[in-house]
Amino acid sequence: MLAKSLERFIKWALSAWRDLSLDAKVVALFGVGNWFLLFANHTTVAATHDVPLWRLFPPGADAAFLVVCGTLAFAYPLRDHRSRGSFTTRSRIAHLAALIVAFVIIPTFASIILRETGKPYTYIHDGALMVEEASRKLLAGMNPYVADYLDTPMFFWPMINNPALYHLTYFPFMFLVSAPFVWFFDHFGFIWDQRYLYLPAYVGTLALVPLLVRGAAQRLAMTAAIALNPQLFPFVVEGRNDFFVLLFLFAGIALLMRERRTTSSLAFAAAGAAKLHALIFLPFVAVYLIATKRPRTLRDAAAALLPTWPAALFLFATFVPFLANNFGAFWDDVVSYNAGGAAWTYPISGMGFSAILLGLGLIPFRQADFPFALIEIAIATPIAAWWLIRLWQRPTVATLLAGYALTLLAFLFFGRYFQGNYLGFIAAVFTPVPFLATRATRRAPRRVRRPAPAIVTAPRPVHEPPALLPEPAPAPMPIALDAVVEPTPAGVGAAD
Repeated sequence: MLAKSLERFIKWALSAWRDLSLDAKVVALFGVGNWFLLFANHTTVAATHDVPLWRLFPPGADAAFLVVCGTLAFAYPLRDHRSRGSFTTRSRIAHLAALIVAFVIIPTFASIILRETGKPYTYIHDGALMVEEASRKLLAGMNPYVADYLDTPMFFWPMINNPALYHLTYFPFMFLVSAPFVWFFDHFGFIWDQRYLYLPAYVGTLALVPLLVRGAAQRLAMTAAIALNPQLFPFVVEGRNDFFVLLFLFAGIALLMRERRTTSSLAFAAAGAAKLHALIFLPFVAVYLIATKRPRTLRDAAAALLPTWPAALFLFATFVPFLANNFGAFWDDVVSYNAGGAAWTYPISGMGFSAILLGLGLIPFRQADFPFALIEIAIATPIAAWWLIRLWQRPTVATLLAGYALTLLAFLFFGRYFQGNYLGFIAAVFTPVPFLATRATRRAPRRVRRPAPAIVTAPRPVHEPPALLPEPAPAPMPIALDAVVEPTPAGVGAAD
């Protein structure tokens, strides 16, 4: 009896799943999955490594949070299954927005409040704290790549021998953008939190994502997949900068699809000036811009890149002042610190190739030097070359994003550390690819060669003499009255 009931339930569930729309399937997968992760030892909505954020509030508030998240996650596919016609696009957008508010925005504000009511180094990632303090170093007239951070709240951040006290690993645009906000808040006595910048970037990215595809279901599905990615959105809560970079990347893609080459290249340059992840994207963009013009000469190729001169000027203005001031300090902080070889190197961490070698005992300790840079370049370079050739042969946005995502995966996975948000970032970049590839297939159906139609020429008119009138038939011969007519035998003479 129990087995039959279970079998009926499974059949009903599979049938109901097949009947769901695309966006309902994606929301059910990510929404319900993230709700279950709230009860597990996972980074989803976490304040520390061992205490989920919702447990820090009084009894009642934490239960209400769990109930709201679970109800919203289960209700979306249920509404789609029961009343697809009345579940309008506007209602779906409102429901998905409520999910995002429950899972991401409310926990982010909760973390900000907990930090403001406690210590400035609590309930925030040290990367966000580093950008805040780098902005203050810049406002004080110091080079953030030369200065150390021993006199900042970074010193009390809960990590023993934190190498970030001596190295600024981020590119200049990150703290250049933050500096005016830091000055304003500090000048007027307010508490600045870097998430005041990162959270709007998260919302702005989700507003740009629907511009990349067509169709309400596709737009909702792709937005949900990026917004509720369990390897990405929890890091918005703790203050990592992935969506700050994705905002410029997706803005550039949306502009590029509309042939706004100058403004799109500026957006890509802003992303590259903020993080190394996006700097790797620029060669792919250059090949795409040239390939779509189908140049025949070097002059044509140079002309295809002419709209990118404001982006090149932006990168020059962002990097050169710090490179000219102290190139060694910049190289030590941004390159040697991450790749190994600096006086105080970032420890091996994450879930990549380095963690595997450390677990196997092939690397003695986390701070040990190892030629990860050579390995990641040796593996990522042929992958990038192959995708660049393919991009040259078929310059589409789907190929552009796929090649960049897979190259970045190879480069980061074999690096010194591969964090969970790196995987989430790569997944977000790759998410539009299936949607764009499907659209390209629909727009360009397979051509079927058909034989050319035979050309039939009308015969030339021939002047013939007019037809003669038919001759009159001869008169019938008279029949003798005494002739004997024999009857026809049965079955003979009648045509079947």
